[in-house]
Amino acid sequence: MKVELENLFSIDESSQDQVINVYNRHGIAVGAPEIKKRNLKTKFNPIFTLNEEITYEHVTALYESLERELGIVSIGERFYFEFSEQEYKQAPLFTLNSTGNSPEMFVEDKGTLFSLSTHCKSCGLMAKEQLSPIVIDTSQMKDRHLVHVSGYWVASQNLVSIMKQENLGGYELLEVIHQGPEEGKQLAYQIIPTQILPSCSSDRIKLYFATEQPPCSCGLNGVINGPDIYHRKDLSNVQGDVFYAAEWSHDGRYLYRKTLFSKRFREAIIRHNISRDVRGEKDSNFGPKDWLFDPVLIQ
Repeated sequence: MKVELENLFSIDESSQDQVINVYNRHGIAVGAPEIKKRNLKTKFNPIFTLNEEITYEHVTALYESLERELGIVSIGERFYFEFSEQEYKQAPLFTLNSTGNSPEMFVEDKGTLFSLSTHCKSCGLMAKEQLSPIVIDTSQMKDRHLVHVSGYWVASQNLVSIMKQENLGGYELLEVIHQGPEEGKQLAYQIIPTQILPSCSSDRIKLYFATEQPPCSCGLNGVINGPDIYHRKDLSNVQGDVFYAAEWSHDGRYLYRKTLFSKRFREAIIRHNISRDVRGEKDSNFGPKDWLFDPVLIQ
């Protein structure tokens, strides 16, 4: 597995050589950005690999040099994780990061009842307990098989039928409540895993954005978790196809448990032509309805 960091900022065309020199001086080889005619500003988005030679210390020093020497202070950051073919083949479980390269995969909650409590007083993260079925406008799902609602996965009747046909197990279904126009209304179900996985390996990578404040002391807010890693022996007795992670995730405000899916689930999605076999966000085939699964790493 390879970890890449992408930067994004705008520079004057006249200063591009200076910017490249700063990167190169810090041991990061980047090329010249594509310049658009009649535009003195150009977007500069180098992508480089973080490893033993290029660490957070190098990145922090790079940003300090860009600010001190060229006045560049607004730098966007984004992490990518690239997996090998062998890692895809060996993975018994996958994290589903997207059911389409489109904002339509997200559906707004219309009034699900939750009880709330403060998890961390420092950063304000809240814990929530679901007290009612999820409430959404199911017509917004249209022909989507699976949508994301406030940390939960909601499946169409068609996907539920496929899951039953494939004898996938380890979950319960809770019918959602429709709130919206009758036209386009459809049956939809929250997928609720019935099992919680063992804890991840302590070797799991934890990242953060060097341009932002250090992560909160709670260990959640500000932390970007790398791919899930498990010891093979810890998964030896795990059966089923849908699971909750033991660790908490969050959406910036609320905690939730991430859902992981089995290799059989991923293969069924591809076999039924719901998604193509795409490998990461930078896969040139990643289309508006393709599902993005990241493999769990096994030690």
